Amino acid sequence: MFSIAEFLTLRRARKQLRTLRNDFLLYEDLLAPEVRDALAERFTDVAQAIRCRETEELDSVTETLRQELGAALPRPRWPVAAEWFDIIVSALAVAFCFRAYFYEPFQIPTGSMQPTLYGIHTEAADAPGAWDDAPLKWLKWCVTGATYQDIRVRRPGMVSGYEPSRKPGYAALVVNRTDRYDLPNDVALELARGPLPPGSRVSLNQRLWSGYVRRGDFLFVNRWIWNFRHPRLGETIVFSTQGLHPDMPDNQHYIKRLCGRPGDTVEIRPGDSYLWVNGERAVTPARLEEIAEHRRPWPGAPAYPGYAVPPELGGKPLRFTLGPGEFLAFGDNSANSFDSRYWGPVPSRNLLGPATFVHWPFASPRWGTIR
Repeated sequence: MFSIAEFLTLRRARKQLRTLRNDFLLYEDLLAPEVRDALAERFTDVAQAIRCRETEELDSVTETLRQELGAALPRPRWPVAAEWFDIIVSALAVAFCFRAYFYEPFQIPTGSMQPTLYGIHTEAADAPGAWDDAPLKWLKWCVTGATYQDIRVRRPGMVSGYEPSRKPGYAALVVNRTDRYDLPNDVALELARGPLPPGSRVSLNQRLWSGYVRRGDFLFVNRWIWNFRHPRLGETIVFSTQGLHPDMPDNQHYIKRLCGRPGDTVEIRPGDSYLWVNGERAVTPARLEEIAEHRRPWPGAPAYPGYAVPPELGGKPLRFTLGPGEFLAFGDNSANSFDSRYWGPVPSRNLLGPATFVHWPFASPRWGTIR
């Protein structure tokens, strides 16, 4: 009678035979003909023992094959390192596939979506606190995304101007046409309009600015959901800037709120902070109404400014009638947002996906699901 023990022995032998055969086939072309033929004969013996259910001798035959194969095959160099390398490569492959097809990480670079989402922003301070010395400052950064900076002039001279920086969310203050000081955008704007306009003189070791630089919100973008439904009015969306405006770089992604879909007629009226869609005030989803009524998205946040016509566009009503595959994207921070009011609709081919979740900084009041 065929027992459970015999069944388990046969199953174990079949599994070992498959593993050993894979190793043999991997290095078969490197073996001498006589060694290859001897191992092939051993494989035949094990296979025959399995077919005939010779369980009493099966373990010894399989062990003999394993030893002879181990002696014949080249020994791997750094086996532990090779195993870890395989694990790391596999993990990276899974991560890149996950990012490309499901959820892509994204960092808010500017303040165009404040106070819903924040880009790099600052808080002035004259001196660092107790948590701003190593190693506590690294722990603080991991939780809050805030670091203390004290930026001082290295050489005296004259402010040549302000230029875009290679760092997202920063601008460069240029002194003597050569010395560059990377400052967060809000700090650079404040200095340019206030104490340090172009042409000002700065002295050695003069403090340009000191305080806390807080990283912008890090979030996930859902790359798959629009394969199953259409973009919805009021969603926070991420899209490519390619071909939208001559003053915009083609290799960046912007984040705005979707305020118009194909077939919609969208208006922004002077003196009225509401968004008008197809002749009616947009109050669904609720976030559109909150923006128009200057509410606060979370305790302690500044109020929404509402939807407004930019002064540089003449103060006349803005009206957009959207064709097939066209979407409008407006920033929640109307006074500081370069959006569809300036460059018109976003074509559907530029859309990446809706922003779904702020995953860092952990201590941010905006951590969690995005509305």
